[in-house]
Parts: sequence; C-alpha cells; structure tokens
Amino acid sequence: MWRAMTLPVVEAAMEDLRLAHRELLRVVDALSDADWERAVPYGEWTVKDLIAHCIGDMSPSGAGLILAGVLTPQFIADTARTFDVRARNAALVDERRGLAREDLRQMLFSCHDAMHNAALKLTEEHLPVLAYSVPMGPDYDLHVEDWLWAGYHDRQHADDIRRALQLDWRPEPLTFVPEIEAKFRAMTRYREGFLRAVYSVADDAWDEAGPDPGWTYRDTLAHVASNDLRAQTRLRALLGERDDAELAALEDEDAWNLREVEKRRGHTFPQLVEELDANRHDTIEILSRLRPEHLSTHMPLAHGETATPTEYVEMFSGHEARHGAQLIPASRARRFAAR
Repeated sequence: MWRAMTLPVVEAAMEDLRLAHRELLRVVDALSDADWERAVPYGEWTVKDLIAHCIGDMSPSGAGLILAGVLTPQFIADTARTFDVRARNAALVDERRGLAREDLRQMLFSCHDAMHNAALKLTEEHLPVLAYSVPMGPDYDLHVEDWLWAGYHDRQHADDIRRALQLDWRPEPLTFVPEIEAKFRAMTRYREGFLRAVYSVADDAWDEAGPDPGWTYRDTLAHVASNDLRAQTRLRALLGERDDAELAALEDEDAWNLREVEKRRGHTFPQLVEELDANRHDTIEILSRLRPEHLSTHMPLAHGETATPTEYVEMFSGHEARHGAQLIPASRARRFAAR
C-alpha cells in the first residue's frame, strides 16, 4: 500500500531534536542527588524543577494541531496575543514537584515521542500550513516550519543545568509595583523568543557576517548581552544613583554599542549567554526597587527623547525581539531550507 513520504524538513528537524535531546539526557544522567536540588541561575527553580519543565506537556504539540486541522492563522494570532507561557510553565512544574527523580528522568526520556510521531505524519498537503507566519515580537516573525525545529529548547536548558553546577546561586524573592509587573509577560515572551533564536543558530554560523554592517552573528549576541547595562544606568539614575560619566557615554548610541561589542571580542558562546542572563537579572532587581512615584517620571534618553519607566521596559524588551529576528537567517532551519 502506498504511503506518503515524510517531508525532508521534518526528518532534518527531528534529527536535530534527537541530537539535542541526547545531549540533555547525558547532562541529566551525570547529576548527583545533590545536584538535582541546586538552584538554577537566575530564577527561582531548582535543577529538578527545570527538568520537570523540559518534559513539557508530552503532547503532539504543533504537529498535532496541524494534523487536527486547527492550526489556522487566526489561531496563531490569538495565541500570540493572549497566551502567557509563564502560567503554563509554572503549573507544569508545580504539579510535578512531588515526583521522584527517577520518574522525571523516565518522563524526560520519552517526552518528545508524541510530537515526533505526529511530525512524521506531515506530508506535502501540510506545506501551506508550515508556511504560516508566527508573530514573535516587533519586527520578528517565524514560520510554522521553524517550530518543528524544537531542539533549541533542550540545548538551552542543558546549558542552564551546566550553569547551575558551576555557580552557587541563591535566589531572593522580588516584588514589583503592578504597572511594572504588567510588562513582564511581553518581556518574558521577547526574551524567550530571543533565546530561541540564539539556540537555533547553526554552530558554524556564529562568526559569519550578520545583517548589521560590520557585525557577525556573535557580535549581535554580544550587543544584546550588553544592552541591559544601558538600561541599568538609566534606571539607577531614576532612583537617584546617577553616574554622569556613564549617562554621557549613552548619548552616542552607536559609539557605545561598538565599544561594548569590542569588549566582548573573543568571548565564547557560553560566556555571552551567561552575561545575557546575569545582566537581565540585575535589571529586574532594579525594576523591583521602583515605587509608584517613579512611574510618571520621563527618563531622558538619547537624541532628546524621553520615556516613562513602563515605556522604557517596552522599548528594551522589543529591542531583543528585533535582534532575535536578525539571527534567524543563521538558524539550522533556514540553513536546511536553503540547501
């Protein structure tokens, strides 16, 4: 009996997922009992919590939605507009806190099976759906086809576990005024979208020329990793901790960007991602210190522009999405499509 052949892009994406998942399992299998309880920088989860997150919902995921015929442009747009991934992630981790490590390890082993099996059923009749646009943030769109390349997630969190073993992180609870808290959904979405792009870049692409003149893809990562330092300088000034020299340096944005990227020449990928995460945590800590009386202040920016703190959070969050889009041409998915 004739059977439709699996799409080559699906085979390639599932092989990439297999390799990424195998490496994650190796990292998990090397953990000691004490390692499972270590805190993961720079959040509130332990390694055990992170592994519970990596398991996901064990569903067929996007491939299943395609097969069911429900993944429409409207469905995608509505989900992008309203879905808060933080709530889903927290719920999955909370419901698995009572599970034994051995049970989580077994679940992790098979967590991609349903998605893998569904993806292998995709055929040429589904190509129009794979071409649908998926909004990720300002000036940043993917295609449904890009979402088949889910190996980035295992690569990202394998690195997070390695970092937890290297750093002695002690999380501290932070609270925020409601107006700042309300901006965290988009901030988290754009940061996750940027990390998705980062961990999707092909290993041999980092030192190739990127879209920004004179910059490689690695330079783009270095720029975003350093950009929170700019936000911290301005937010500290708002809190009365003004550094005139640092503020003056921010007036020439291009020069500041070039200096910060140049400082990071030769930094490795893990070093840049570590700085990316550490700097964001420091920014969030400063945001936790803002009080209601700060929110109406118009902070001076470059070129004579101003912004309130909530507007500024939107600005630097959206900045990450735009640079995430610049990394997409170097992704494993797009490299395969160009063959």
